[in-house]
Amino acid sequence: MTAVFLLDVLKESIMKNFTIFLSCALILAASFGCTKKNARPADLPEDMSPCSITITQDGTPVEGATVALEYETPVKYQTSGTTDAKGVAIMMTYGHAGAQQGTAKVLVSKLVTEGASEAEDYGESGEMGQDFETIDLKYKAVDTTDLTITIGKDNVAESFEVGAPVRIPAN
Repeated sequence: MTAVFLLDVLKESIMKNFTIFLSCALILAASFGCTKKNARPADLPEDMSPCSITITQDGTPVEGATVALEYETPVKYQTSGTTDAKGVAIMMTYGHAGAQQGTAKVLVSKLVTEGASEAEDYGESGEMGQDFETIDLKYKAVDTTDLTITIGKDNVAESFEVGAPVRIPAN
């Protein structure tokens, strides 16, 4: 009789833990299923235009540069992209392909880290690497860049030369 009682208690404990586990799993699954990644905001303009910007230094494509647009007329959502191996950045606005129509200054920057220890790559302490800007700082600020782009209804593909590579320590 004691063995039957112990089996009933064990069975009840397993069912209770399973129920808790199942409840947690369903809540977790529902929370992931209900979240839309990069859901399109209702106020994001519908008339955005496909836009690509190519960045070169001394005629050579720049890979890994950040390209951002600063519009003359303020906009709610940032438009930016990162250049690929061919120096081309596909411009995105709030995670959606395209750029808002209008005239904008083009901001370009590329930060590289030199001398980082392998330990840092794994979150361990070690000697810090040094960050350097590799594109002239004038292209990083709205007040000093001379790069502009006008985006209309059609597909826009512009190319910009940002001069010779530089090596400026970052702050």
